[in-house]
Amino acid sequence: MDNPSFVTHSETFLQDGVVLLPNVLDEAAMARVERAYDWSAAQHSPALQDFSSSDDEEFIADTGSSIREPVYQTLLSDTVIGDIAHGLFGGESPVWYLGEQIFLKQGPEGTRRTPWHQDTPYGNFMGPKLLAVWIPLDEIPRSGSLEVVRGSHRSTLYNGSRFEPGDDTAPLYPESDLPRLPEIESERDQWDIVGCTLTPGDVIAFHIGCLHGGGGTAPGVQRRSLVLRFVGDDVVWVERNEVAHPDSSVARRARATAAAGRPPRIATPPPLGEPVWRSHRFTQVRP
Repeated sequence: MDNPSFVTHSETFLQDGVVLLPNVLDEAAMARVERAYDWSAAQHSPALQDFSSSDDEEFIADTGSSIREPVYQTLLSDTVIGDIAHGLFGGESPVWYLGEQIFLKQGPEGTRRTPWHQDTPYGNFMGPKLLAVWIPLDEIPRSGSLEVVRGSHRSTLYNGSRFEPGDDTAPLYPESDLPRLPEIESERDQWDIVGCTLTPGDVIAFHIGCLHGGGGTAPGVQRRSLVLRFVGDDVVWVERNEVAHPDSSVARRARATAAAGRPPRIATPPPLGEPVWRSHRFTQVRP
């Protein structure tokens, strides 16, 4: 049965696109998070992305969909993480698992910020019930926190960032009708930014269409996080035919996937406008 405390946050998620859930994962759940993170860190995929800005910095992200791995099956079945998604979706929609992503930031001189961006320009689907559950594995000060612009999932859809060192708004798609990302970091007082000090057990849940970014790390500090993404019944396929910049993470990931002998991702999966759950590409995890 869905935890009713998460349903009470569904209106906030709908309107604000971000919900802070302090101390929502107990020690047993965090132990499962650690095991899942460690498994993914030891099984780097062709989708591994390196966003480091110097040789002394390690800033990597790796994306997968490991629902068939026991370590992820138990994480989703035996913790409240799936209940969080079910509750934020209103407690009525089924929940399907999109996949996981691990992040690591560390370096003797510290690391760069994660550029402000939205996740939706990188994918082929849109809808109100698109959720990222962002889980820190280390203590994170406010200055290094994940940050989300409240309500931005209901506003402009921007071109993606290609995470170019020195130019956080460099467009993912050189030719696109999507507007270039704004300079949020230099205009912070003009945006409704949500963030907080974080400790293991806390969760930030946000709509992946929200503008979000993250602070850098101080010298010698490690920041690990696991992101789990979910969709509900109102998320549909959309057209995404733009060509990514050859130096972007999207293009590098496509080349790496092709080199590994995997089929390329379909840019425009048919039928457009249909709920993604009907494609049977994703695994239902709730109810």
